[in-house]
Amino acid sequence: MSSGLPSMFKTPRHRSFDYKPVYYDEQKERKAELERLVEESQSGEISDDRRVERLRGKLSEKWAAGSRSGQKPQGFSQKLRFVLILTVLAGLVWFFFNWA
Repeated sequence: MSSGLPSMFKTPRHRSFDYKPVYYDEQKERKAELERLVEESQSGEISDDRRVERLRGKLSEKWAAGSRSGQKPQGFSQKLRFVLILTVLAGLVWFFFNWA
């Protein structure tokens, strides 16, 4: 049908896609954050909200670093649990074969 005539059914129209990607540069963010901290410390005006934000950031960094270092004991405990379960199963198999 031509576009000028009315239609009983709605014909779909093409939709344009306008995607603008957002890039995140962690180094740039850290640099801007440090510059802002230096300016605040030089002026001597650090708001309470900013102090709370800095404290939360430090705590989250320490928590993330602690979780990475905590993986080794967890791996050891998983191995130990596996060995204990395997030993118990082997003991049960030995017990049932010697009992019969």
